[in-house]
Amino acid sequence: MNLLESLNRLTKNHLGIGIVDAWLQAPQTKEASQKAAQLAQTKHLREAVTIAEKALSCWSRKPGFWERLICQILLGKLVNQLTQQLQEWRKQVGTVDKQLASAKTLLKQDTGDPWETTNLTNIITIYQRCSKILYDERILQAIQKCQQELQKRHQFQELVKQGQSLVENLFFKNAIATYQQAEQLYSTQLLTQAIATATQQVPQEEAYGASLQRVRQGEAEGKLRGAIALLESALAKFPRTDGHELLHKLKSLVQGRELFRRGLAAEKMGDFTTAISLYENAESLLPENTNCRIRLGLVTIKTQAWETALSYLEDLPGEQAAYLRGFAYAQQENLQIAYREWQGLSGVEISEQREILKIISQRQRLFCLQNIEELVKAENLEQAKIASREFAQKFGFNQVVEENLQQHIQPRLEAAFWQGTNWQVISQQAENDWIAEPDIITLHNWAVASYYHAQKDASQLINLIISLSTALANLHKDINLQDVSWLGTQSVDFQLVFNQIKNKIETSIDSAKDKNIDDYLKFRDYWRLEILALDLMGNPPITGIKINDIFLTPGCYNHYLNFDNNNNNFNPIDPKQEILHCLYTNWGLSVAACVAGDSPRAIKLKPINPAISDLEIFAHNFVAYHEGCYYLQQYKWREAINPLKQAKSAIQVNQEWQTEVDRLCLLQRQNISEDHEHLTFAQFWYDILNSTKASAYLAEYKAERIREQLANKQISKQKALQELEKIKLIDADNPIVIDLIQRIEVALAVEVIEEFLNKNNLEGAVKFAKQNPYLKVKNIVTEICVDILVDGFKTRKLGFEEIYDLGRWAYELSPDEPNIQEIYLISQELHKIYHLIKGDRHQEAVRRAKSSEYDAIRSYVGDYLMMTLIRGLKSETLPTHLVHQLGRWVYQLCPDDPDYQEIYHRLNIR
Repeated sequence: MNLLESLNRLTKNHLGIGIVDAWLQAPQTKEASQKAAQLAQTKHLREAVTIAEKALSCWSRKPGFWERLICQILLGKLVNQLTQQLQEWRKQVGTVDKQLASAKTLLKQDTGDPWETTNLTNIITIYQRCSKILYDERILQAIQKCQQELQKRHQFQELVKQGQSLVENLFFKNAIATYQQAEQLYSTQLLTQAIATATQQVPQEEAYGASLQRVRQGEAEGKLRGAIALLESALAKFPRTDGHELLHKLKSLVQGRELFRRGLAAEKMGDFTTAISLYENAESLLPENTNCRIRLGLVTIKTQAWETALSYLEDLPGEQAAYLRGFAYAQQENLQIAYREWQGLSGVEISEQREILKIISQRQRLFCLQNIEELVKAENLEQAKIASREFAQKFGFNQVVEENLQQHIQPRLEAAFWQGTNWQVISQQAENDWIAEPDIITLHNWAVASYYHAQKDASQLINLIISLSTALANLHKDINLQDVSWLGTQSVDFQLVFNQIKNKIETSIDSAKDKNIDDYLKFRDYWRLEILALDLMGNPPITGIKINDIFLTPGCYNHYLNFDNNNNNFNPIDPKQEILHCLYTNWGLSVAACVAGDSPRAIKLKPINPAISDLEIFAHNFVAYHEGCYYLQQYKWREAINPLKQAKSAIQVNQEWQTEVDRLCLLQRQNISEDHEHLTFAQFWYDILNSTKASAYLAEYKAERIREQLANKQISKQKALQELEKIKLIDADNPIVIDLIQRIEVALAVEVIEEFLNKNNLEGAVKFAKQNPYLKVKNIVTEICVDILVDGFKTRKLGFEEIYDLGRWAYELSPDEPNIQEIYLISQELHKIYHLIKGDRHQEAVRRAKSSEYDAIRSYVGDYLMMTLIRGLKSETLPTHLVHQLGRWVYQLCPDDPDYQEIYHRLNIR
């Protein structure tokens, strides 16, 4: 036997555990624990349980002191942790097994009825619940099998319903085919009967089908009335929907043709109004309405309603339609368009008419040119401008006419216009020109006119703000700043110009402050909107709404829409530019005030109408957030409830907003003194944000309310625990909630312990405390055991077995306490001595007690032997030599005990 084996056997005999065995087993236990944890993580719980059980089988379930100490040195708390994990895994496996048994029972109850799906759905739900806990290929296969069966039943039900619908609509052949598809899935008596019933109706359906075929043939041949009569007869016997639809179509055709015939008659009689009405009614009934539109075009041409005729003939193919359109255009003197319509027509007469049109068109063109020339000579420039534009519309682009208009007529008109002194008229005309033709020139003119007009009339500052802001947005495009002669080779300092115009606008706005504060606030609101937009658009602008490559500020955009609400030629904004984008909505003024930090003004400016579009909803949330923050800053949290609730969805996706709301709510919290208000405010904060701070705050005050209810006996401990578990859903790791839960559970545990003690069932209390997770509960029962043991030890009312049990229980409950460890060792040693006494090995028992390091052991064993001696003397049952032997043993253990000196003397023991 080598040294390690000797050491292992020695420690096994004296300490209860072989130290070499433990040292060799420790790495295997660690490896097994890791492998079990990995398996559990992948839901392979059964395998994890097997490995954990095997690993723990090498260690004692109820280890002694030395085994516990060695295990702790080698493995730390690994064995305890693995034991707890094993219990949890077993519990989960047990839960799965119960649910699988339940699913198996339900599966046995399934009769295979294709109309029953509820039971099967419940089975799948149970299997899916199990698969979330435990990975098992058999469970997955069962789920797949049940899902396939469920899908099969749903398919069967759908096919049967389709078949029933076909039967209801008298499509018996199709119904039979559908029923047969269902029969391939499940063959039922009901399905067989349905097929038989439908088969009986097939002859009638075939007879109807033959009649329907003859009706369609009659329709193709134009024998509509005969087809209608045949179809009505067939429907009387077999009233199917497709027949009724065809009947309605045939009757509409007959009615349409009749209306068209009557329209022709009315046209011949010269009753054009009646003819038009009849043709229009016929057009709505006939699928091919070209003839109706041709007749409508002819009638309206006869009545000289040229535009109406063209609307009827628009996009209509064919030479007849083209001829009529050309004729109508010619009558309107749109000769070039008429010529184009007739250009593709054939025929000698048409060719002659085309040549006539060409000659007339050339004469008209020459006459229009002469008219423009005469108007210019007569200084009637406005009429010359109108005539030039009419020429372009009628005859198309002409370079001479266009150059004359742009280089001579228009400049002279503008020069005369700007030489006037009525800035109201000039400003209005400049604005009209901008709206009619938005470009950099008309914008420049509008801005200049608005400036001079505002100098005369301060009420026109809004137009000045809008026009000059838009001009600033397009400053780099203004051709008047491209080549300034007096600057020489120097380029224009656009930033300097920008700042100077900006200062002029602000000076104009400030001048209104002392005149009318309401006007001043309105002007300031619009300027704040525009200047924010300019800032977001960039300098020079890179984003924003544009029309004709001109950037529009929000004020200008909305002003423009007031005059041209149907214009869709605006270039959109990048969707990412949400703030800039919403400035163009009716929320723009309020949003701009928020950005400027003027939340009170933003609240007054927000629209009354509800937000509908996504952009309006964003703006509404933006303003609502700032409104709520403003009230929180004023410590008026109740006023902040509605706006912050409205902005809740936006706040929850904006980290910056969440941080600010958290900060303001923390400040508000410090300003609250009443617990009830704390709780209400905490609930509001949590509902809005659900942040860590809000959750902790709400959980804390909800827990405090429960604590008060417990103190006032308004709620039971069990009910309090239920409520606290709900609070844990708010903040699972809140220390106040967890502490209160532990206190209540400890209090409930103490009540259970008291019940055990009242029934004199200390062992039951010990078992309960062992299973209880709280150290305080274990300590309470430990103290009880120690108190009983110490008191009984002192009074000698406890026997060896009772002392052993109490010491063992105390150690099992509190193994890490040094005092308990000492008590446990004393009880263990007394228990071994007691076994020697019971085995009539008194001499060995006395020797072991005498060599003990504990005086209490020698005293207790000595007292025990003395009591035996005294009982023997009283009963006179002990022989003299035994009396002397007992006395000598007592003397060896307690030689100085004053109570025993007289007995020693009588027995002559020294």
